[in-house]
Amino acid sequence: MRLLKSAMTFLVATALSVAASSGAHAQTSTDITIMNGERAIPATVVVPDGDGPFPAVVMNHGHGGGRQEGGGFERLATALAKAGIVTIRMDFAGTGDSKAPWTDQSLSSMISDSNASLAELLANYPVDPDRLGILGYSMGGRIALTIAQAPDSPYKAVGLLAPSANPGKGLLLLLAGSEAEADRLYAEAKSDKGYADYTTQYGQKQQLSLKWFDELLASSPLEGIGAYQGPMLVVHGDKDATIPPAENEAVVAAYPKASIVLVPEADHGYGFYSDQPEVSALVESSFADFFSANLK
Repeated sequence: MRLLKSAMTFLVATALSVAASSGAHAQTSTDITIMNGERAIPATVVVPDGDGPFPAVVMNHGHGGGRQEGGGFERLATALAKAGIVTIRMDFAGTGDSKAPWTDQSLSSMISDSNASLAELLANYPVDPDRLGILGYSMGGRIALTIAQAPDSPYKAVGLLAPSANPGKGLLLLLAGSEAEADRLYAEAKSDKGYADYTTQYGQKQQLSLKWFDELLASSPLEGIGAYQGPMLVVHGDKDATIPPAENEAVVAAYPKASIVLVPEADHGYGFYSDQPEVSALVESSFADFFSANLK
């Protein structure tokens, strides 16, 4: 494991300097709709100015977050564009601008939508198919880990921001708050209506299908992590109580080639939903530097 925890003050100052000095780099951001079977996926593609083909990164948001993630994913896509990298980010079913119901969302549907977004990039944008990366935040990290270890995965670099990588029962307990509530929600999903009404800690109301529960409970993304052989970066915060440091360190323990960046004063919002310019700058520069170095 390469531990990148030292000299955080220098790294933050450098990140802020890079973010401030590179504003002149132009890019084109386009909102599109991708059809994945009958499901319409709202997505945003950001392409740097210049001649391609470019490396590209597929960005996967967290549980209920949407492709903007409070503006944080937009800023992250801009940072990658300044590094000469195309990005695509999408709204999973029930989130953001998606018109699909929450009951359409499951691990398999998110994986399918992420893969459909990559196919859209490869078919319609100046992207080099040999220089592809995937990024995931929180639940999106679970999606990225699962996709990256698939036998046909095209990804050469994996970036994870506070990834949800523990066995599915642990994640369900985290979301539910207790084993009794987890059991109650699962029983409701198994009833005739086929879903459970769930309210997040942020007040968002969701309808979680039985398929959502069953696929989550069956998932354990670290068990097959060895099937992926490329570079990996794990970025997490020292104040993150949702995905605590130990869970991020478990990813690195399971995949010793991974590097890790600890972000000071970062909770699970990572500056996406708060005014923390130093946190935001370090998150953005860490991923921009990582993908630039590994998608040459």
